[in-house]
Order: sequence, then structure tokens, then C-alpha cells
Amino acid sequence: MPATNRTAPAVRSVRGTMPTIWGHLENVDKAPARSPHIQVRTFLPGGIVIRVRANIGAQTLIARGTDAVDVSGLREGEFVEVSYRHGKEGRLDADTIYVRPGQTVVG
Repeated sequence: MPATNRTAPAVRSVRGTMPTIWGHLENVDKAPARSPHIQVRTFLPGGIVIRVRANIGAQTLIARGTDAVDVSGLREGEFVEVSYRHGKEGRLDADTIYVRPGQTVVG
């Protein structure tokens, strides 16, 4: 039986590039007691909703347009593109978080 590519447009990994997920920020945890992380909500074909958490480390590059942004500048509802690496214990470590200016969902 031939392998089927079931990778949705919202989650994609291309050889030679970082895996990336696109979606709206649902939660930004900036708690100083542990590493900050974000939760991104995205839709798969058929209306299936998935939520993905990614840790934000010291190496994570965060930008809105061409401007660098601190984690405290991230707002829930913003549309983001997150490239990531697979971290320890199955968690994702954000490599870059790019916020698309002007694409925010309220609610």
C-alpha cells in the first residue's frame, strides 16, 4: 500500500527547512517560574482544530513584520508562523515566531 501524504497545509515540513505551523495565538504564557511558551490554534482539513504548544527559549527569534519583538509583546489572537525543533520529552522548541501584522482575531 503506497504511503499517503496526510500533512495538512497548516503543518508542513520540507526537506532542508524547519517544520512550521501557522495559526492564531491562543495563549501566551510568560510566567517567569518556568520557560515561557505559546499555544497556537490551527485548523486542519475537515474543520478539525488542533492546538500546539511551543517553548520559547533564549534563542527564539520573535518578529512582527521587520521589527524584533519581546515575548511580552505577543498578543492572543495574532496570526503567527512558528518554526520549531523537536525538544525534550516530545515538546516543541520555537526557533522563530513571526507575527503577521494586521491579522488578528478577537474572541
